[in-house]
Amino acid sequence: MVYKIKTHSTMPVHVVDDHNDALRYIYREIGSKHLPLYGNVLLHFDSHPDLSIPKDMPADYVYEKEQLFDSLSIENWILPAAYAGHFDKIIWVKPPWARQFSDGEFVFSIGKHKTSGVIRLTNSTDFYLSEGLYCLENDLINVKTIKLFVFTMCNSVFDGGEEKFDLLKNKFIEYTKDNPYYILDFDCDFFSTNNPFLSMYDKADLYNNLHKIYTFDSPTTRDSISLLKCSRSREILLQELESVFMHLDDGKSLDNYPTENLTAVNLENLTFIVNELSKHYDSINWLIVHNAGCTIDNIELPNHHTDLADIAKSMDIVFNFLPIIHEPAAVTIALSKGDDYCPFESANFINDLLLAKLECLYNKLNVQKCTEGS
Repeated sequence: MVYKIKTHSTMPVHVVDDHNDALRYIYREIGSKHLPLYGNVLLHFDSHPDLSIPKDMPADYVYEKEQLFDSLSIENWILPAAYAGHFDKIIWVKPPWARQFSDGEFVFSIGKHKTSGVIRLTNSTDFYLSEGLYCLENDLINVKTIKLFVFTMCNSVFDGGEEKFDLLKNKFIEYTKDNPYYILDFDCDFFSTNNPFLSMYDKADLYNNLHKIYTFDSPTTRDSISLLKCSRSREILLQELESVFMHLDDGKSLDNYPTENLTAVNLENLTFIVNELSKHYDSINWLIVHNAGCTIDNIELPNHHTDLADIAKSMDIVFNFLPIIHEPAAVTIALSKGDDYCPFESANFINDLLLAKLECLYNKLNVQKCTEGS
């Protein structure tokens, strides 16, 4: 059904803490007919791509929004919406300390895996291989084509160079040619970011030790069979480690775990980590330990505490670009304070300055500070 897209009298700005909660309010924009149902663009400013996929979520959850929202977390909220068709073009604008993807365009397929019924994709970058999400297109049904453009901004703050917007502007114009509607999305940690796992359980040197069982080695050959084998091996490793840490989180001992079932885990290194943690700490959240490990592949999470003067400079660069493109349908902002990805000492400064600059750009804002389920 074709319907006329409405426009807001003031620019809606949805402010959340956890970034995945932004999707709830993007869906409201679609439901209220301020965004088309299909084919929108996401202009995403963040130190993290947020472009993973919930590994075990049934693909059909994307059509049951409450089940979908309950299945998402901060690293995987964008592509399920893309699989549902709401986005088919994503522009990730990143700061120079974010290295999870190289700059450029990635065109790939996303769909429902024929055997498992979960969402998988054909992008063979190390980011997806290291999460066990890669598969062949022949193994997918309900296939959608996704275009992802990655662009590094704010280099001039650090290298003295002049920022060049032509490439980003031209790609934005290309992506919005057929459908001009887009969401302007910010994570405050774009301007300054923290890796909260670096100091977690530091008496046991946890983060460094986790590299011994989680680090991912990029495959030396890139043919489809080798890539698929690599992705599947990584998927098995992460599944086995999750099973172990769930066992421990239930209050059980590693001695009682059927270690003969561990085909991919280095048991010696795993035992060392468990013993080190148990030696130094009486109370351990083993699932958070596993979550920390899952952030480790061959590129670590960015960690860059930017001083306030450079935050202001980099925000000026962003807002030198935004006036040369047309207005978004809505703005979403993730504070990332609760999960400690935006450094505490700068989080409020970034949010306040960002809102002030948005108001200067779009005149009147309708700021809605949202919490999950509101």
